[in-house]
Amino acid sequence: MSAPDIIAIIKKHLHRVAPEADLETLQPDEDLGRALDIDSMDFYNMMVALSEELKVDIPEEEYSTLRSLNRIRQFLTESVNK
Repeated sequence: MSAPDIIAIIKKHLHRVAPEADLETLQPDEDLGRALDIDSMDFYNMMVALSEELKVDIPEEEYSTLRSLNRIRQFLTESVNK
């Protein structure tokens, strides 16, 4: 799966937890919690949804390192393309 495909999936799930956010202005390295004003439960729900859709394991221990669009994309690209 390509990086643009994964970005589209991430943004789909971000839109579900932050429907009012303008994802087109989101900077790739911004902290998603601060930029989109999402709490830890919203973030958790998004990560679970990504894991289920892409059929990859995202260990909860990794969540603290997956705080930006770029970092999530990188992790998922590596996991999906194994």
